[in-house]
Amino acid sequence: MRKKINRRFMEIALFSIIITTLAMTLVFYTQLKKQVFSDLEDVTDLLIEEDSYQKKTNNIRVTLINPDGTVMFDSNVDEESLENHLNRPEILSAMQSGAGHGIRRSATLSTSVFYYARRLETGKILRVGKEAKSVISVLFTTLPIIVVMGMLLSLICFLVSHFLTAAIVKPIDELAGDLDHAEDKEIYPELIPFLKKISNQHEEIIQSANIRQEFTANVTHELKTPLAAISGYAELMEAGMVNEKDISHFSKEIRKSAARLLTLINDIIKLSQLDTGGANEQLDIVNIAEIAEESVEILSLNASKNNLEITYIGTNHANVRIGKELAQELIYNLIENAVRYNKPGGKILVRTEHRDGKICFEVRDTGIGIPPEHQERVFERFYRVDKSRSKELGGTGLGLAIVKHICQLTHGEISLQSEPDKGTRIAVLWDEKEVS
Repeated sequence: MRKKINRRFMEIALFSIIITTLAMTLVFYTQLKKQVFSDLEDVTDLLIEEDSYQKKTNNIRVTLINPDGTVMFDSNVDEESLENHLNRPEILSAMQSGAGHGIRRSATLSTSVFYYARRLETGKILRVGKEAKSVISVLFTTLPIIVVMGMLLSLICFLVSHFLTAAIVKPIDELAGDLDHAEDKEIYPELIPFLKKISNQHEEIIQSANIRQEFTANVTHELKTPLAAISGYAELMEAGMVNEKDISHFSKEIRKSAARLLTLINDIIKLSQLDTGGANEQLDIVNIAEIAEESVEILSLNASKNNLEITYIGTNHANVRIGKELAQELIYNLIENAVRYNKPGGKILVRTEHRDGKICFEVRDTGIGIPPEHQERVFERFYRVDKSRSKELGGTGLGLAIVKHICQLTHGEISLQSEPDKGTRIAVLWDEKEVS
């Protein structure tokens, strides 16, 4: 960055020097040209005043021309060798308007000449000229000065650009060296949005690291419980310390712990996929009404075991851009929670409907409910309102965390309303424009 800024300063400086030199040279040449023509006018006035047209003057060419264009006199060349001058621009201009001037290469003198011509009272044309080399030589005499000044300015620009670059980059270098105390440093206003973005990302990274660390600790703890149970029962059975009548009970406990372990692992894998984007499949448009109805049928048997009444009410078409797998995960989790945390004889209502330009999926139950102080945290990983009851009912503490991730991925809005001992309502809304 430092080299790039320095190089840009030098490029701008050199470009400015070149443009300024050319502009000043052009201005100088223009003023010099005006001065030469002014001098030629003065010479012409002097010759007319002295009535001495056929006069040789140092560095000045004097030519007297008849109205028909023939040359009567030329101070530098034999007039008999000259062609008709009637077609010369300065002659034509003088004949038409009384005076004319021009710069061109003289075929006779083989050099560029400044010409000034004036029509006399007799109708003849008096023309005076000055060779361009006399003017250009002045420019060439100043060329070494221009070159030296250009080099000097380049050196000054190099030093100035070096110090300016250092001054510009210094606050950025200091900031990079101690980003944690940016508020105590002098920074450019233009960098404030960038710093805020970096600070937010830094906080997000730390938060994410803390979440992952906490998640890892929770996973370790959650896996230990079923593994310890399986290992303990297996050791007792291996040592022959279990009566034959207890083998069936121990085998059942091992199976339950293994099933819980498998469920836990599956939920962890699913959550990990959602975290890392592995579940970002092609989110096809899915009719969640069909999936909700299928999930109700699947869970009806489990609900009837607990004497629960489960009802589905829904529209025929509720299309959401969510993908079939994620839709099944979200809907099954919410209905399963309503079954798991309900009370015997309770009711569950599953509904899909169109509501104010949105697709709504809703699950209501008459279960144990969630105390207000826990409602904001139930979507956190491994968070349980009643840990002992949740484990007893087979909950992993990851179901609602998975639901929340799916909602974020599919731009769904999830809301929860609950009252202890009266029940819970969870609704997810998707904008119908997402499928248009």
